[in-house]
Amino acid sequence: MNSVIISSLIVFFKGVLLKFQQSKLWAIIMNIYGAASRAWRDSAIIRLITGNGEAAEDSLAVRLMYLPFTALEAVAGKVGAKVSKAVQNSVFCALGREYVHNFMALNVRFWGIMVLVATATFNALHFVCGMGINKYVLIMSVISAAASLCNFNITGFLTTSKAVDFVKACAGVSNITFNFFDEEKTVGRSRLVPPIVMGIMTGATMLYAPLYGIMLPFAAFGMLLVLEYPVTGVYAAVFIAPLIPFSSMPLAGICIWTMLSLVLHSICNDAFKWKHDGLGAALILFLAVLFVSCIFSFARTASLTVWVMYFVLISFYFAIVNTIKTREQLYGLLRLFVISGAIVALYGVMQYVFGWTTTNAWIDEEMFEDDTMRVFSTLANPNVLGEYLLLVLPVSAAFFLKDRARSLSKWIYLGITGLVFLCLILTQSRGCWLGFMVSVAIFITFYEGRLWSLVPLVLCVIPFVIPPTIADRLMSIGDMEDSSTSYRVYIWMGAIGILRHYLAGGIGMGEGAFAEVYPFFSYNAIIAPHSHNTFLQLLVEGGIPALAAFIAVMLVYFKTARNIHLKYDRKSYDSVTVLALGAGVCGFLFQSLFDYTFYNYRVLAIFFMVIAITAAFSNIERKGA
Repeated sequence: MNSVIISSLIVFFKGVLLKFQQSKLWAIIMNIYGAASRAWRDSAIIRLITGNGEAAEDSLAVRLMYLPFTALEAVAGKVGAKVSKAVQNSVFCALGREYVHNFMALNVRFWGIMVLVATATFNALHFVCGMGINKYVLIMSVISAAASLCNFNITGFLTTSKAVDFVKACAGVSNITFNFFDEEKTVGRSRLVPPIVMGIMTGATMLYAPLYGIMLPFAAFGMLLVLEYPVTGVYAAVFIAPLIPFSSMPLAGICIWTMLSLVLHSICNDAFKWKHDGLGAALILFLAVLFVSCIFSFARTASLTVWVMYFVLISFYFAIVNTIKTREQLYGLLRLFVISGAIVALYGVMQYVFGWTTTNAWIDEEMFEDDTMRVFSTLANPNVLGEYLLLVLPVSAAFFLKDRARSLSKWIYLGITGLVFLCLILTQSRGCWLGFMVSVAIFITFYEGRLWSLVPLVLCVIPFVIPPTIADRLMSIGDMEDSSTSYRVYIWMGAIGILRHYLAGGIGMGEGAFAEVYPFFSYNAIIAPHSHNTFLQLLVEGGIPALAAFIAVMLVYFKTARNIHLKYDRKSYDSVTVLALGAGVCGFLFQSLFDYTFYNYRVLAIFFMVIAITAAFSNIERKGA
């Protein structure tokens, strides 16, 4: 019965659409669309972001920006062979590789010995300190001793697991195998030395800090894995960036260690060549301009601290473009990016459903008495969460559009897209809603512009389906009676007052410099940590040079994205994915008009990760990988 109703509705709507396409109104709309398309194609904006990108990348300016990388290549050419030989012959490096491969293989003997030594060390120290024997730890010792008698790799069994195959099909990565460890390194006596050493360290640490003790073997594995395979650090950073609550320091640590590992890898391999592109050079210029503003800052130490975080997170661009070398790696990274976003969105929706740690601190209760819940998930602020979701949502939608109709992953990504969209709605961030509309408009325009003909129909339907709470929030945009709106306007007025005196070079980066100057220009005694507008904040912090450098970054980015999009058929997988990334960036930049979107370091990092992923498409396209 349901299928008959649904089939009838489909036939009805197809008939309505067919009649509409045969009408004079459709012809008028298509003529307007054609004229607008030609005008846009011939516009100054398009001429600005077109041109010979490869010639620009070989220019003297780009080469000067990449002098540090050229120096690394020169060092590798002189000492690379010797360093590589020393690493290969090093006993410590060999033990480290055995630790990594046994850890990845989930070798039962390896894990049994490590847990046995850790628990024995803990109980021995526990007894020496006069606290007796912990019977639960003793039980773990007995179990791990039994496990150490077995020698097989659990990871090897995952390849034939039906449950694992189902999970891979859901993620759209069915071609991934679990043969990523060297089985030869899971046999022999020498590979038992690392678990014994790590067990002693773990047991001793657990006596004073149990949580740190448990984390120690995993942290050591992660560092050694990234040291041997820097690309794993890229995957880890992209995945955990939005998931670590409260602090950006773990993410910064992963970025630093990945870059150091990549530098060491480049020195050990004299054939390694750093990728040179205009986008990377523009980012170096942007960081250089911000550094100069810090030197002349009103709070130099605080500004330099902020700049160091910018440097660490933005320079991670070079880790991504120099480690992601194949389409398989690139799409694996993107799917991991979307899965991470799904986890964040799921937690946000659960916050709303169960009332977990929600607050009405971001709502004007006098205007919106019923709207007292805004979700923020792992990102501590509803607006920050919305900014992050703006980057995830188009990519998830692209996977839904382009995965095969019969594949399970297509419908999983449809569910993820719906989940992320629902979480975006629950942030109740009006700027992010507008940013989402902008990203949809950009995507539709370049994917299938004729869909704009359906706008009149959509506008007629929206009033009947949009919830009143959302309608009220949208209608309040620009209403000065809303404390959120008036708060921003007064801050903008204060920031403009700063620019009357410091437009040329700015006042320096960060809250410290802003707090030194802003109080002299504030309106209504409003206290603020920043100007709630990214472009205005860049002007305040670094003056005209900072804003000009950022605009240069974005122009080169859109030129890169455009070239990739036009390289293939506009409906191809690569073209649609790059279009989705670019549409997300456009929505993010629109939201930046209403908030300082770089205030949260994790969102700053994710934004430039998206920029780097787009650049990776360009590099892979040239190689044909």
